[in-house]
Parts: sequence; structure tokens; C-alpha cells
Amino acid sequence: MIRLKFSCAILIVLLSTSVLRAGEPGTSGFLFLRLGNGARASGMGEAFTAIADDATGIGFNPAGLAGIEKVELNVTHSEWLMGIRFEQISIANEMLGGAVGFNFTGVYYGDLERRGNFPTVTPDGTFAPYDMAASVGYGRDILPDVSLGISAKLIYEKIDFESATGWAIDLGILHRSRIEGLTFAASILNLGPQAKFIEEKFYPPFQTRLGAAYMAEEKWMRGNVTLSGDFLFSNDMDEKLLLGIEYFYKKALAVRFGYKSGYYVQAATMGIGVVYDRLRFDYAFMPIELGLGDSHRFSINLFSSPL
Repeated sequence: MIRLKFSCAILIVLLSTSVLRAGEPGTSGFLFLRLGNGARASGMGEAFTAIADDATGIGFNPAGLAGIEKVELNVTHSEWLMGIRFEQISIANEMLGGAVGFNFTGVYYGDLERRGNFPTVTPDGTFAPYDMAASVGYGRDILPDVSLGISAKLIYEKIDFESATGWAIDLGILHRSRIEGLTFAASILNLGPQAKFIEEKFYPPFQTRLGAAYMAEEKWMRGNVTLSGDFLFSNDMDEKLLLGIEYFYKKALAVRFGYKSGYYVQAATMGIGVVYDRLRFDYAFMPIELGLGDSHRFSINLFSSPL
């Protein structure tokens, strides 16, 4: 009972913080921070708050770092809209009574033409805008069935001769219920002060995520099935519902599906995963409507011991 009350108290703090922050006016910037992390989570519709059990989990719920054993490395590449490249590196290591994680994210938009205030036939040249963020986090078990996590990130955006710099923190909690395989979680992401680009001030894209996941493993399945769901609340968007399912066959082959409700140009997602010894390859396909093209995400995961 004490453990349950403690978990509920932390959850209330997270929700209270989200309500206060979500009510603040202003348009968000650094929107690339909403693009998720890793092909596994993307294939499951990014319903990953209550899973977050690998190195990429630092982007969804830093409390998930507590479940990391030894060392994990994830390298992710995404082909986004109009030739935009999305690159990530995540690493987590069991240490300091829990686990420490690091993530680097870079978004590169390619060469764009530079023009002045008036239309011209010939551009003045080209420039290559980009966004970057680096975060470090820590998660540990504070009770046998409760984990907490925190991460801090530096954010940088460069457009031609102008740039913006900011910072934010993420907080998370993960609770393993008495029902075997059932997990509840909550996180607040990108909580930080206003940044400034030229004369425009904006906040990082604040989010609150409430999630649940259930993993069932039976002999007749020859593997396990994980069901997950997230409610996502943002400071400048309507609420979203994210759903995901993963079937892992004999710890060797995974098939994933997801659904993102409330988005204008995104809905269903799908993906696969293949495991060999200490390596796992993940792929996610994320169709985008209105003729904007589709997004493909690839991840290579390296574990210090066989899965």
C-alpha cells in the first residue's frame, strides 16, 4: 500500500506540472524534438512510454533506463519528407545503482536557396539549416516495482546566419503492477524556459505522456506479445492517442503495428525486427498522407550480451 501511494504521489506531481505548463501561451519551437527515437518505437506508433526498455527509451521516458542491463547502443537513420535526414545515436550503460543514458539527435534539411527581400532570378547562394540536441539521463529503481528517471538536454537550431539555443529536462516514472506483465508509466518531456530566434520567443515542444503496456508470454505463442497505449498531451496541440502491438517470435523475429490517432497526415505504422546474437535490426514504415511522401526509419542495436 505504501508503494502504491508513493507511485500515485509522483504521478500527481507529474500531472500537476503538465497542467500548469500546458496553460502557458506561446508557440512551440524546436519541433524536431517530437520526431521520436528508434525504429522499434516508430513501428509501434510511438506508444512507448510504458515500455522504454532499450537505449532509445530515454526519448520517451527516462525511467525506462532503470531496466538497462550492461551496455546498449542504438544508431538510427530516418528518411523524412523532401529529403530531410534524421540521425540519432543512443547509448545506455548500467552504472551508479541504475543506468546512465546519452542521446544525440541531428536533423539535416539539405541545401536551400538564399534569396533577399525581393524576388530574383538567381539566388544569392545556398545554406543548409540543421537542428541538434544532446541529452544525458539517469534512471533507477527506487522501489522493487517503481522506477524514476530524469534527463537534461541542450538544443541548437541553425538557419542560415541565425541560430537559437535552449535547454530542457525530461522526467519519468514507471510502475510494474502486481499483475504480471502489466506496466503503467508517465513522463513529461521538453520542460524548459523560452528560447529566442532573432526576435521571436518560444518554448520547447512540451509534452505529457501517460502510458500502459501489457506483455504476455505463453508456450503456444512461441514468443511474446506486447500491447501498448499512450495518451499524449501537448502545450500547443490537441490530445493524441497512440497504440502499438509487437509480436516477438522466439526472440529472433519481431512484427510490429501501430496507430497514431489525432494527427492530420499520420495514422498507421508498421515495422519489423530481426535479432542475431548481440545485434538487432529494426525497420519502421510510416505512411504520410496528402501526397507528402512516406517515412522510413532504420535502427541497428548492439547489446553487450546476447539477447
